[in-house]
Amino acid sequence: MKKLFTIALMAVVALTLTACGREPEDVCTNNAANGTLYQFDQNQTDITTIKVWLDDDAYATALIDAFEAEYPDIKVEWDEVGAVDTRQRLETYSGSSYAADVVVFPHDHIGAALNSNLLYPFPDDLRQDLLTRMVNSAIGTATSCYDVENNSAIECDGSGTYDSELFGAPLSGESVALFYNKTLLNDIHGSSDPEATWEEIIASALAYNELDDPLTTDVDESKLYFALDVGNAYDMHFAATAHGFELFGEDHLDKNQANLDSQAMIDALTWLQDTVQPATNNYTSAALSGEENRSRFESGELAYIVDGPWSIARYLQGGETNNYEFGVTKLPTIDGVQPVTFSGVQIAAVYKGTNEPTAAFKFVEFMTSNEGLAIMYAETNKLPALKDVSVVEGVADDPYLSGISEQLSYSHPMPIIAEMGYFWSNAGSMYSSAWNGTATPTEAATTAQTGFESQANLTTE
Repeated sequence: MKKLFTIALMAVVALTLTACGREPEDVCTNNAANGTLYQFDQNQTDITTIKVWLDDDAYATALIDAFEAEYPDIKVEWDEVGAVDTRQRLETYSGSSYAADVVVFPHDHIGAALNSNLLYPFPDDLRQDLLTRMVNSAIGTATSCYDVENNSAIECDGSGTYDSELFGAPLSGESVALFYNKTLLNDIHGSSDPEATWEEIIASALAYNELDDPLTTDVDESKLYFALDVGNAYDMHFAATAHGFELFGEDHLDKNQANLDSQAMIDALTWLQDTVQPATNNYTSAALSGEENRSRFESGELAYIVDGPWSIARYLQGGETNNYEFGVTKLPTIDGVQPVTFSGVQIAAVYKGTNEPTAAFKFVEFMTSNEGLAIMYAETNKLPALKDVSVVEGVADDPYLSGISEQLSYSHPMPIIAEMGYFWSNAGSMYSSAWNGTATPTEAATTAQTGFESQANLTTE
């Protein structure tokens, strides 16, 4: 009897699986090739599969686990892709099955991504939710008018010819700020409070280095009071803005106003060359690379470093290992002027060629929910781009992110125009050559402007 029952059951299952042949073609389509799985142990629920690119294993694992628990009908596969590499990789794989449905990248890549027709505009309901909850400036970095025929982001002129669209969801905001070693400052000055001006820091550095004459070369070159990543135009932007520099004009959208050879930039380079560089024991820009500087601060050797929230976890570990405490605050003033930094926003976006836009936007919606942002904060220590950060437990009281947030009040988003890509290398070389004294400030600024115009195919007037 048992054998007969087993045979009968197998026959029923076989009939169930083959009976599709008697149904209309649209009902019987095999969706496995389209990323849809049938779970026969879950009442034949359709499982939609999407792919995402993220750059942090712990964050990706926690986020996807929580999402799939809430949406059991969506399976998420992920690949580890660095945020700065995402846009170019999406261009490479666009149109193929290797492209991700959801990606995360810095907001300043949006202009180039739109020009390559890579981004899906957000549905109105999700856009309205984000407008209500996210910092306005962060939303602005992902908003653009778009010329569909020419596949290009354009400035919204108010004429109504092109509608404003949201192409990304802000996840986190970041900026460089001043990190300071409380323990070392207390040993040197008897106080762990950071100095409020660059003039004070430079004077302390000269004394710490035992440099009465900045031109003296007979010094202990191992000593260093503070460090800057001189060849990094993102980090060094504060020096330029404190002297009045405006990248791409007042609205940061005019490619014809890179202004790298402006008097404001020349004044900034002069300050760096004549005043700041000697206070670092005449270290070259190469000796002050970002990784070298971070290693020095991590080991407790530096009183100050200009750095960003991406290094907080590293310095917490360094403090435990090397017995120091550190703090984070806004950058000191320069001649009474508060420096303005670049603010960066990490953006989650949906690939325009996705076959599963509904599932992809559900994932983005979860990423930007309070729960999703709490996971991001817990796993990466990044500052959520929320108007009210108190909805994510711990953020408002975070002693390190509060310093980042303080500097964000004196920051502007990196421009989103495609020509921003030509700024980085030219500006980085400009800072390095002026710092090292291989060019005068005027020469360095002129070379950078000429290089930018050439790469951006602009005509020099």
